[in-house]
Amino acid sequence: MGRWSSLGLLLVAVVFSCNGNGGADKVGGGKGGKGGKTEAPGEPSAIAAAAPSGSGSVAVTGKGRPDGKARPNILFVLADDQRADTLACMPKLGKLLARGTTFKNNFASTPLCCPGRSSILTGKYAHNHGVLSNGDIEDEDGSKSPGAIDFRKNGNEAKTFAGWLQQKGYRTGYFGKYLNAYDKILETEPMHIPPHWDEWRAFSHAEYFDFDLMERGLGETKATRRCYLSNEAEEDRDRKGNHKGTGSAAEKSDSEENAKGKKKGKKKERKCKGVADEVVRNGKENYSTDVLRDQVIGFIRKVTQEGKPWIAHFAPKAPHGPFLSPARYQPDPEEASFSKEALDRLSSCALFDWKGRPPSYLEADMTDKPQWIQESKSKRTAEDRLDRVRHMQLASVLATEDAVEEILKVLGELGVADETVIVYTGDNGFAWGEHWHTHKNCAYEECIRVPLVVVDPRAAGGPRTVDDFTMNVDLAPTFAAWAGASVPEKVDGLSFAGLVDGSAKGPWPRTEVLSECWGPGTAGRPDTHAAVRTKKWKYIEHYADDARTKLRVHDGSPERELYDLEKDPFEVDNLLRLSPANLARTGHTKDFVDTTTADLAAKLRALEAK
Repeated sequence: MGRWSSLGLLLVAVVFSCNGNGGADKVGGGKGGKGGKTEAPGEPSAIAAAAPSGSGSVAVTGKGRPDGKARPNILFVLADDQRADTLACMPKLGKLLARGTTFKNNFASTPLCCPGRSSILTGKYAHNHGVLSNGDIEDEDGSKSPGAIDFRKNGNEAKTFAGWLQQKGYRTGYFGKYLNAYDKILETEPMHIPPHWDEWRAFSHAEYFDFDLMERGLGETKATRRCYLSNEAEEDRDRKGNHKGTGSAAEKSDSEENAKGKKKGKKKERKCKGVADEVVRNGKENYSTDVLRDQVIGFIRKVTQEGKPWIAHFAPKAPHGPFLSPARYQPDPEEASFSKEALDRLSSCALFDWKGRPPSYLEADMTDKPQWIQESKSKRTAEDRLDRVRHMQLASVLATEDAVEEILKVLGELGVADETVIVYTGDNGFAWGEHWHTHKNCAYEECIRVPLVVVDPRAAGGPRTVDDFTMNVDLAPTFAAWAGASVPEKVDGLSFAGLVDGSAKGPWPRTEVLSECWGPGTAGRPDTHAAVRTKKWKYIEHYADDARTKLRVHDGSPERELYDLEKDPFEVDNLLRLSPANLARTGHTKDFVDTTTADLAAKLRALEAK
């Protein structure tokens, strides 16, 4: 099968890992080891103003591709823990997304931060890039290798899409959250920056306030610390003269003290303690999404002047815990109370009140579920806490929306909006109490389904909706296709470029998706499990070992799940654990369920072997 297509002009890619459709080709089948402002009513938003005219002049930056098309810029926005359904709560982005391609069935291959982000960077499943967790899984010798260390140890740093695009003359920039435990690398190599990134402004440890950035821009590499509320009596030490890490230990200490003070009914002033070359004390203005936004804009201005095509990877912390918003939306970061502006922006968001909660929410009968998720119910998470988390997550993405709006405004000012593809996605979903789960790293829809929207100003035919299956591993090969770059290694992803510009021929080759999770399976925490999902079915196996060779057994039977997603989209009835009477109620027979299970298990084996 030939490559579906390649994109031409500069692409602004805003990727919300969410949904996906279309036709693309498989690049390989890898195998391996393991300050925004809202517009006044009636006024066009900056997003609308930056929309490509279709007839305006287009400045071609960089040399053309072999097929005669110009290479697009790519703006790649990666949210952290954003559920697919929350896109409906971002009205400003809605105006942008209405012009693009919305992928309705986009999935995370491993719905956990570090493994998922590693898959995005490499185009590989976790069992091929070798990053299985955020760093809480023990190695054979009993030690734990944090995610970023595993990523580097397995040789992945030099094998990301940044290198592929850099070889084609692209300027590459990374802004925000990198991989979990990047700070652990910096403890022994204080100035380590992964290869192939021309500009690097990444968290050593991701935070909303009081955060450190490793920065390399104009030939200088340094660590800077942005402070929220500072204690001038604190002594800021010079990294070069007294290096003891990146300040994360001090952050943890302060967090613990704040927590203790809160229990006593007191609020402890935050301290600006850290090891850095430069300390910036801008108080409440040092909200990380806003700081990163300005750095993305600076990068775009600089590389546009150079006449180079570029990719800007913008990875804010939102809406990851602790789910904080800037002062304009959340005046007190210690309280889940929001400004009038925030509440007005969220007034059309049905998820804020969430009156139509699914039957899986605080599910009544969990006897057909695996042991680890039953233990989640035993913890009895309070509903008011679930509401608080949901409200704070929804508020925190407003600043991301503001940031994208400001960036697109600058693209319009620079005359490159028509040359940029926007990709908006997320690294994984997040459960708000479905099946009593309140996190990620599960195979249920809330965890694996992520937003994905692509706006390509060169695509003809208006907005599109794609129902085909896309995944996080598809992003890297798609970026390569847009840039006219070759993928030097086999990858597990497909280029969905043809689904975006309408050039795809024939049926989309992916008919099922793989989900993989590794975990301890204790105290209500996710266990090690893998799943295969088709349009109609989802089959999940739970394992007693990380190598996934031995099924976990509970109550004398192997822990497996089977759901008919057409009849049971909220995954309430596990057909493999229902009584004969309840199974009959679903319209299925035991023989049919057994045959279906065997077929899906074979599909899962095939995906695991790739």
